[in-house]
Amino acid sequence: MSKYSMSILTTTSGAPFLIRVRPFIPGLAFSATAGVFIYLADRAVDSAYLDGLLVALVFGMVVNNLFPTAKWHAAGSKFAGRNVLEFAVMILGASVFMPDITQSGFGLLALIVTGVIGSMALAYFVGHVILGLDSKLATLVGIGNSICGNSAIAVMAPVIKAKPSDVGAAIGISAVLGASQILLLQLLAPIFGLSDYHYGIVAGMAVYAMAQVYSASAVVSQTSASVAVVVKLTRVLMLSPMVIVAQIIYRRNTSGRDEEEDAVAAPSGPMSAFLITRWVPWFVLGFIILSTFRSVGVIGEGFGADVRDVSKLLFVMAMVAIGMGVDLRSIVTVGPRVALTIMTVLIFMVALSTIAGSFLEGA
Repeated sequence: MSKYSMSILTTTSGAPFLIRVRPFIPGLAFSATAGVFIYLADRAVDSAYLDGLLVALVFGMVVNNLFPTAKWHAAGSKFAGRNVLEFAVMILGASVFMPDITQSGFGLLALIVTGVIGSMALAYFVGHVILGLDSKLATLVGIGNSICGNSAIAVMAPVIKAKPSDVGAAIGISAVLGASQILLLQLLAPIFGLSDYHYGIVAGMAVYAMAQVYSASAVVSQTSASVAVVVKLTRVLMLSPMVIVAQIIYRRNTSGRDEEEDAVAAPSGPMSAFLITRWVPWFVLGFIILSTFRSVGVIGEGFGADVRDVSKLLFVMAMVAIGMGVDLRSIVTVGPRVALTIMTVLIFMVALSTIAGSFLEGA
């Protein structure tokens, strides 16, 4: 739990609850109102080129940069950008059906795992080591382009305590390059003579977001679309273990101010080192528990789908709030390096799936 949520829940003598909460109301109300409108518009339009999370982020950025000196929203937007986001991640687990991953077959599963881990490592090496991006930004670029786009970035951001500008750069530039794949990726089929099945593997591995995966594959055939969606869903199921690994690495490497901030929420005492929440964030732990309930049938498919919709709404609300903390100048500064990192990851995914997919097809 962040210092912002702690400041709401902690009361002092003579300080009524409403007085403590009042600074958070404007930012929360604005983020919630804008989030609802954007969410409903996104459902109505249902475009493969525009994602509600991206629209919400851009909207928040525009508001912040049109009124850079405004402070009325600061407390509430910071709360929504972290705590609402974390809650959205947790309840998303109720819609994740783990047995789906076993339907892909061992060969395809091995390809997906190799692609995800390789993309994460490549993004970090190219982005951070070679191009000098902040390690957290390189991690966000890697998780977004190796797993499930904007949602993966939104999930990882609070785990590694990424800055709003990092989230803005990773989502904004990744979404632009990801949308271009809908138009360009289909050219690989005639160039390399890919079958519908093989092209579905390539599209499912390489394309950024789920809607874009379907659009980029359905233009070839329904078979390609079906294969691509299965591959993409398997990539999505890798989000939780990758987040846990990132959390463990972050905990081991963090120092100074980050450790002090963590100490506000972290339990102390001789037994604290053995508590799982010290290494796995509470919302990731909740995600795992809820996904387990969904997988064994405690949570039904219909209820899980309803919870996923609620989670998406909260994600959109949180993206508005995160955007209101982004300075556009910070994105312009890192833009070319982020774009180059993303293009490197995309080339790796396309090359890996094109080569390995031929062996899977013949198996």
